[in-house]
Amino acid sequence: YGFSHDDLLDEICHVGSPGEMFTSAAPQDPTFWPLHGNAERFVQYLRILKANGNITMDETWGYYHLSNIPSDDHLVCDWSGVKEDELDMPNCYHDTCPGHKADDLLPFTGLMTNQDGLYSNLGFYKLTNPDNDELPYVYDSLSYWEGCDGGSLMKQYEISLNSGVPVGPSDAPAGAAAPSASAPM
Repeated sequence: YGFSHDDLLDEICHVGSPGEMFTSAAPQDPTFWPLHGNAERFVQYLRILKANGNITMDETWGYYHLSNIPSDDHLVCDWSGVKEDELDMPNCYHDTCPGHKADDLLPFTGLMTNQDGLYSNLGFYKLTNPDNDELPYVYDSLSYWEGCDGGSLMKQYEISLNSGVPVGPSDAPAGAAAPSASAPM
């Protein structure tokens, strides 16, 4: 394709434009939307397992940085001073990205017919509780996942647990418990 070794390395190492999945700009990435629905479905399943006493799960609102993820650089970048079509860099500093805190407001209106104002992250999390009778949607299945062995998330978890394959970050804060292998499938 006409790339030298150095050109290829430059392309592989190029960060690209905003929208990487590890930033708060992730919704700009088209793959965010199909992945996000499945992530919410997974959280719905975890919340039901917790409510039924099958697992423990810390639902305390918080945001922490893992030390073993190369893309998690603990930086927040302000792009407002960067002019379009310029190669200037943003002003970056160590902090928690706006939009991740419990009381940060989501910019969506019209999500619910009785919505009065904007939801906070925590308010939206409470709204999407699977026990909320006013939730305007349901998933057709929560425990069945075609990509998992036996079509079951819990079966896949048990296989991973028994094989010694890590199922989560080893340096997660206390209280970020993994599901119990005794949970029903």
